[in-house]
Amino acid sequence: MTTSSRPHWTRETLAYLADPRRRTAVVAGTLATIGLVVFGVYAVVGGPPPKVEAVVYFDPAATAAEKDAVRAACPTVGNAVQQPRDTNGLATSRVYPLRYDISRASSADRAAIYRCVQGQPKVVGMSEFTQGE
Repeated sequence: MTTSSRPHWTRETLAYLADPRRRTAVVAGTLATIGLVVFGVYAVVGGPPPKVEAVVYFDPAATAAEKDAVRAACPTVGNAVQQPRDTNGLATSRVYPLRYDISRASSADRAAIYRCVQGQPKVVGMSEFTQGE
């Protein structure tokens, strides 16, 4: 036996939402849902790309002069841009004083920066951080 009627719970739900007393809430909820979907699509497709930053980690015994030497030896390469020194005086700025913006850097630019930095004394490594992660 086949029936073309909707299941019982679907009929009840549609009747509940179609009630004129709930029309304002249903319309507002629908518009909010559409707005969230449109914003989500924009954020993924049309939004600005996230900022990607490479941070250089130094040996804890590295002096300020040794950190400055790495900064001078490994300047900007292509689109891997060396960030200016932080002037906020925070402890993290003193521990990690060398950063590169690699958001628009090609693989070759990133490789050149990594190769240069890794070859310097007192450098432990580099890490990439993506804004929002």
